[in-house]
Formats: sequence, structure tokens, C-alpha cells
Amino acid sequence: MAGNTVRKYNYEPEEEARKSPRLVVDPQKVPYSAFEKLLAVLGLLGAVALITLNVSASVSATYAQRQLTNVKESITKQKNATADLQQEIGELSSNTRLNKIAQSQGLKLRENNIRTIR
Repeated sequence: MAGNTVRKYNYEPEEEARKSPRLVVDPQKVPYSAFEKLLAVLGLLGAVALITLNVSASVSATYAQRQLTNVKESITKQKNATADLQQEIGELSSNTRLNKIAQSQGLKLRENNIRTIR
């Protein structure tokens, strides 16, 4: 009777537990969660957007600098043209030139007809 009172334990795992695949996690290769993937994608898109804005700003600054240079060149040309015209006015209205033109037209300078205004 002593043999009948001993319970028999099954030390083998059940067949159902044996069939389920085990998830082996390597501590060096932990899978990324959906949140981490989303953060990575958003970070990448943000970096691309900032790089694009940086290039765009650089191109705009270069274009503005070029326009500024063109305007400065135009102003310099106008100032040179104005100086040349003022010099020409001074040469054309000089007393010696006016006297030569008057003599060639037959006019004479009379000292008593000249008034000095102060």
C-alpha cells in the first residue's frame, strides 16, 4: 500500500507549453518601440527641414548681396556722370570761353557797361 500513496509528478513540461515559441531577447539588440521610431522619423524630418531652410536663407542672402552690389555700382556710375557734367558746365561757362565766343560773333567788351554787384 505504501506504493499507492505516493503521487506521481510529471516533471516534463506540458505539450502546449513546449509548442509556443520562446522569445529570446538579446540584451545587445533590443527592438525599437513605435514611439522611438516615431521620434527618429520626426528628428530626421526636422533636420532635413532645418538644412533646407539654411540653404534657402543662404541663397536669399547671396541674392540680396548681389542686388546691393548692383545698386552700388549704379550709384557710382551716376555720381561719375554727374561729376563729369558739372565739370563740363564749369568749362562751358568760363569767362575766357565766353569772351572768345563773343569776339567771334563780333561783340566787344566795354568796361563802362560792366557793373560789379556786391
